[in-house]
Amino acid sequence: MTKKTAIILSISCLLAISCKEKQEQKDIIVPAPVVKQEKKTMEMSETHQEYTESLNGKKYSIDIIRSADHSLPLTSDEMGNAYYDNIITVRVHREDGSDLLNKTFRKSDFAEYLGNNELRKTGALLGIVYDKIDNGKLSFAASVGSPDPNSDEYIPLTLTLSTSGALYIAIDNKADIVDIEEEEDEGV
Repeated sequence: MTKKTAIILSISCLLAISCKEKQEQKDIIVPAPVVKQEKKTMEMSETHQEYTESLNGKKYSIDIIRSADHSLPLTSDEMGNAYYDNIITVRVHREDGSDLLNKTFRKSDFAEYLGNNELRKTGALLGIVYDKIDNGKLSFAASVGSPDPNSDEYIPLTLTLSTSGALYIAIDNKADIVDIEEEEDEGV
């Protein structure tokens, strides 16, 4: 055998062995690493309500603005999702342009009315809306509860504003509240 033939034969054998080794190798599939995404802190939508009311022959303009406040402690819903708490600014203007009330409310303004309820810690200031004139005073409905827009868990409150600017807060015992646990017990 010539040297050339021996070299060609050696190269051929190496190629054959190499091809055989490649056929015997199996692919190992490794799943991609799962990147855990942190839940984003949510916030309720900003709202702005405007009303005009006549009381004792005088007109009052009412502006109520709700917005998330990133400086307040976080709140959470029943599933543990984090939400920013809200502030609500209520301005009641007299006809002459002066303010009867100009106050920014936080959940802490209602703390004494929330008792030891879990919503005192985890709930958010949900809203304040103008309701009606009651006994010569402007009456508002307020609530502190779960920030989840699909939840019906809340504590109803009333705010009553006299024409002298005195503000009274109370738990709304007349609100239509449904106790979910009672409904489930009764099979409703």
